[in-house]
Amino acid sequence: MEKFIDIDRAIELILSNCKIMNTQIVKLEDSYNRILASDVYSKIPIPNFRKSPFDGYCLKNYLSKGATKEKPVILEISGVIKAGDDISGLVDGVYKIMTGAEVPGFCDLVIKNEDTDCGSLKVAIYKEGESGENIIKIGEDVGAGIKIVDKGIKIKPGLVAMLASIGMAEVEVYKVPRVGIMTSGDEVIELNQELLPGKIYNSNKYALMAFINDIGIKAIDYGVAEDTLDDLKDKIQLSLSENDVIITTGGVSVGDFDFIEEAYDMLNIKKLFWSVKMKPGTPIMAGVFGDKIIISLPGSPAASLITYEVIAKPILKYMMGLSNFKPKKYIGIMKDNFKKTSNITRFLRVLVKTGHEGYEISLSGKQNAGILHSMINFNALVEVINPDKPVMIGDKVQFSFINEDL
Repeated sequence: MEKFIDIDRAIELILSNCKIMNTQIVKLEDSYNRILASDVYSKIPIPNFRKSPFDGYCLKNYLSKGATKEKPVILEISGVIKAGDDISGLVDGVYKIMTGAEVPGFCDLVIKNEDTDCGSLKVAIYKEGESGENIIKIGEDVGAGIKIVDKGIKIKPGLVAMLASIGMAEVEVYKVPRVGIMTSGDEVIELNQELLPGKIYNSNKYALMAFINDIGIKAIDYGVAEDTLDDLKDKIQLSLSENDVIITTGGVSVGDFDFIEEAYDMLNIKKLFWSVKMKPGTPIMAGVFGDKIIISLPGSPAASLITYEVIAKPILKYMMGLSNFKPKKYIGIMKDNFKKTSNITRFLRVLVKTGHEGYEISLSGKQNAGILHSMINFNALVEVINPDKPVMIGDKVQFSFINEDL
């Protein structure tokens, strides 16, 4: 087991011991927000026929030659073409055409209604057109055999529409990892219990479930483990049997009632590391049991959520099959001072807004590991790369958004 390691090393150790989930086939209507598991190629061109983008009139372009508002060209109308009509039997002529309808091969121009008098039997053309004008070509959107999208992205409404347009009724996606969460500590009580002296409500449970749900996973709650080795071991053992990933909070430091490491040993969980060079959240442990991953976060509320965001979240996103599982890094300008220094990487809870200087960053509140109030409005974490120096107003700092869309 490695100790007091860099953040990147901690993530690397877990990644080397976990795998991307297997795939499954789902109906297109059930694929929203799932992760695409295979590259998608179009088997047909989109559109697969020449199409009118407007209501108007289709004709040969030479028939519009010299047309102006003052001297319109008057043409007889041979018929009407609606979207979905079979035009194979049409004879050469001028046709009133609707948006989305197929343009006959003998026509090479669509004149919009706005450039006509919108006649029914005859039409006055007010504008000379060019060959190919206002006609969507076959394959103009996507050609046959062209790759539409790479695997590893979240399926959003626009992609659902594209897949439907190529007739894709089923989609290969990655299975969603089963994630169990468990809190520990005799001081932790549920929301429906009486708040007696020395007790605290189980904020870690609800916060973690919300954070995990934010990336598309519904975590399973395994309750609160008592500050005893047996109860902690039993709850971890149960959650290991039913999930792909287990995330615990509390009991991971070096106190008299911190039993996480002993529970790992009793259950033959291979310990990957203990303690990471980051604040808040130094005491964090991770292990592997067969193909199951367990990540044990600190019990302090802010430390728990920040270590989830920095270490556990990228692991879950990787297992989900996301190609961009690592957070994007941005640069912004600090609008507050943070003078406390450290010898290891520090993360600040901040509120990022767009201003005249680009990204402008303010502290969202107090930065202590046990403070939750600063989590209410924060939308990003600043990674203090040179923690031995204070962060001052005007400094350029590196940050990542905490809820950036996948």
